[in-house]
Amino acid sequence: MKFLKQLQMEGRFIFKNWFFLIAPFIYWAGMAFWLSNEKQGGIHYYSQYIVSFYRANNEFLAIGHTLSLGVIFLASVLAIRRDKQTVLMDWTNSLPNSFLSIILAKYLSLFLYSSIFTLFFYITFIWQGYTYGESFNNLMEHGLLLAIQSQLSYGVSIALGMVLAVLISNRIVYIIVFCAWMFGTFFMEGYIIQRYSLFFLKTFHLNQFFLDASYSSDWGSRLARKETIYSQLFVFFFSLFLLAITIIKSSTDRISSFEKRKWAFFGVVTILTLASFVPYGAFWFDRVNHYEQLKASAVKHWDEDTGETLNTVGEFYDVDSYSLVMERQGNSKIAVHSTMKIPSTENEEVLPVNFTLYPTFEVESVIWNGVETAFVKEGHLITLPQIEGQEANTLEVHYTGTLHEWGLVYGDEKYFAFLDKGDMYFPSYIGWYPLPGDYPVFTSMQGQMETYINTIQYNRPIELNQKLPLSDFEVTLKNFGQEVFSTGHESSLEADGSQVFNSQDAKGITLFSNTGLVESKENSPFPIIAHEKNIPILQQQLDDISEVEDYFNDWLGETIQYNMKLAYIPSLTIVGADNYFLNHFDEAVFFDDSVQTYVHLTDGNLMNNTMTDLKARLLSFMLFGHRIADFSYYSEDSVVDAVAQAYLLVLYKDFYGVDWEEFDQFNGTQFYYLSTVSHINWMSSSSEMTTLDKFEELIDSHHLQYNDLVVLMVAKEIEKGNMKEIKELLKDVYQEIKINNKKPFTYKEWMTNWNRTFESGGMR
Repeated sequence: MKFLKQLQMEGRFIFKNWFFLIAPFIYWAGMAFWLSNEKQGGIHYYSQYIVSFYRANNEFLAIGHTLSLGVIFLASVLAIRRDKQTVLMDWTNSLPNSFLSIILAKYLSLFLYSSIFTLFFYITFIWQGYTYGESFNNLMEHGLLLAIQSQLSYGVSIALGMVLAVLISNRIVYIIVFCAWMFGTFFMEGYIIQRYSLFFLKTFHLNQFFLDASYSSDWGSRLARKETIYSQLFVFFFSLFLLAITIIKSSTDRISSFEKRKWAFFGVVTILTLASFVPYGAFWFDRVNHYEQLKASAVKHWDEDTGETLNTVGEFYDVDSYSLVMERQGNSKIAVHSTMKIPSTENEEVLPVNFTLYPTFEVESVIWNGVETAFVKEGHLITLPQIEGQEANTLEVHYTGTLHEWGLVYGDEKYFAFLDKGDMYFPSYIGWYPLPGDYPVFTSMQGQMETYINTIQYNRPIELNQKLPLSDFEVTLKNFGQEVFSTGHESSLEADGSQVFNSQDAKGITLFSNTGLVESKENSPFPIIAHEKNIPILQQQLDDISEVEDYFNDWLGETIQYNMKLAYIPSLTIVGADNYFLNHFDEAVFFDDSVQTYVHLTDGNLMNNTMTDLKARLLSFMLFGHRIADFSYYSEDSVVDAVAQAYLLVLYKDFYGVDWEEFDQFNGTQFYYLSTVSHINWMSSSSEMTTLDKFEELIDSHHLQYNDLVVLMVAKEIEKGNMKEIKELLKDVYQEIKINNKKPFTYKEWMTNWNRTFESGGMR
C-alpha cells in the first residue's frame, strides 16, 4: 500500500504540470497530421521518391519520437530534483518509504506516463495504416514491434535522466541532460554512426527509429529481427543498470543496515548487463569480420588517377545448360550440386577452365567429365588445371555456403543476398551458381570516410548480361518451406514439395521470396509478380499491352520476340538496387512498388506518372531487351536511348493520339527525351507560330544534344504528316539494332538511315 500511495503521488506530480499533460496529445496530433498529409500527396514538387505508409511512419518517428524523448528526459530530472532541491518537498523525506520503493515508484510512474505516447502511437499507426490500405493483421504485428521498441527507448531515457539528476545536484544538470538527449539522438546518428559507419553503436542510439532499414515493413524489418532482439535485450538490462546506480546513490544519504545486500544487488545487475551485451557484441563481431572478408575479395571499379571506369567483366565461354539442385540445410545454409554442359571449343583439346562462385562459398568437389579434379580457389574465382576437352563436356560442382550478406553502400545498410526463414534474394549476378568465366562479384568504391563495396555499381549486371552465353536452366529447390519466385520462364511443384524452375535460352536466373507475393499470368502478355493488392492495378494499367504488341508487329514486319516478367516488389533499396531504370535482371524488369513519380504538367497540375514510366520501361524492354540500358554505356555519341524513345513517340502519337503538350507526362522519368517535344510552346519565340515552325525553331535555335535532336526530328516529320516514312525508317533501324545486334548505334549512323529515307534531310 505504501508503494501504491507513493506511485499515486508521483503520478499526480506529473499530471499537475500542464506541459506534461498536453504533450502526448500534441504527439498524437502531429503523427495523425503527418501521415494524413503524406497519404494525400503532401509532396507538391517535381520529384521521384519512395512513398509508403511505413516510410512515412518512420520519417515521423525520426523526429516525433526524438522530441517525445526530450519530454521524458525533462520529466525524469524533475522527478528527482523535486524531492532533493525543492524546499517545499522536504516533507517527503520523512515518509516511511525506502529509497528503493521511492525510486521505483518514480521510475514506474514515468514509464506509465511514457506508455501514453506509445499507446497513442499504436492506435494512430493502425488507424492511418488502414486508411493507406495496409493489412490489419500486418499493422497489428508490425505496430506491436514498434511499440516495444518505443517503450524500451523511453525506459532507458527515463533511467538516464534520473541517474544524471542524482549524480549532478545543481541546475547545470538541465544543460547536461539536454546534451545527453542531443548526443544520444541527432549527434549519434549524423556525426558518429553515419559519418564513420559505426553501425554497431546503434544499440546506444536513444531513438533507433532513425534506422529505416531496420524498421521497414518488409525484408528490412525481418532481416534485422535478430539484431533488434539482441539490442533490445541489452537496452533492457542497461536500463536496470542505470536504475541501480540511481538507487545506490540515493540510498547513500540514509544509514542502512542493508549495505552488503545493496552492493550485492548492484553487482548482480552489473554482471547481467555485461552478459546481455555478449550476444549483441558477438553478432556484430561476426558481421564485421564477414564484411571485411567480402571487401578483401572486391576489385577496384574506378581508377582514381585517370578517373576512368575499369573493366571488371571478363570473358566467358558457352554453357549449353545448367542443372542446379539446391538443398536448404539450415536457416541460411545451402548445399548445391551444379551440373554444366559445356560444348568444346574449336581447335582446342586442352582447356584451362575457370568459373565464378560467391566468394564465401566452400567448394567440396569439382568433377570434369566424370573424373574428380583438383582446383584452385582465389576469392570468387575457381580455376581448374589444363584439362582435356571432349565434344561435349560436363562440369559438376558440389559446394555449400550461407547467404545473409550485410554491407554498407555510401553509409546505408544493405543486404546483397540472403536466405532467412521465408525471405530470399539470390540474384544471378551474385554468383550463387557457377558463372562461366572471371566475374568479380564485388567492386570497391572509395567514399569520403572509407571504402565501400557493391554488386551492381556502374550497371555491371547489364554488362554481365550482355556477355553471358544463352543457356538452358533447370533449378530444383529442396526443403524450402516458402513459395519461391524466379525470373525463369516456367515453374512447377513436385509431389515431394520440391520447387522446379526452367528457362530456355536465358542469360541467368534469379530466385526470391517475400511474404504476400503472388504470380499472375492472367490478362497480361507476360507474368506479373507482385503483392496481391497490386495485381489488379497493374493489370488495369497494362491491359492494352497485347494491342500495342500487335501495333508494333504490324509495321515492324515481324513478331516481337521476348521472354520477360514484371517483378513489382517492395524493398529493392534493401538489396542495393536502384529505384530507376537499371533494374533489368535476367529476363525480368524489377520495379520497387514504393517508388512514386510526380511531375508538374504544363497546365500547372501535379500528375502521378509512375505507371506511365513503368509502362514505357516495359515496352522498351519488349522491343530491345537489355540493350536500352547497355548501349549508352559503350559510347558517348550513342543515340540508342533516343532511338528507342522514338518508337514510343510514334506509339503515343499514332496509337494513343496524344497531343504534343501531353508528352510533359514523361518529365521525371527515364524517358525525358520524349518530354522534349512538349517544350515547343514555352520555348518558342511567338505563340502565333505554327506547330511545325515551333519544332523548326526548337531544333535550329538551341544547342541540343544528339539524343534530343533524334526525337525532335521524328516529331517534326510526324507533324508534317510523314508518319509512314518514319515507320519505314524505324523499321530499318530496328533491323540493325535488334536483329543484327548492332552496337553501338551512333548519331552518324542514324543520319545515314535518315538521309536514305528523307533525301533532303541533310547531315546535321
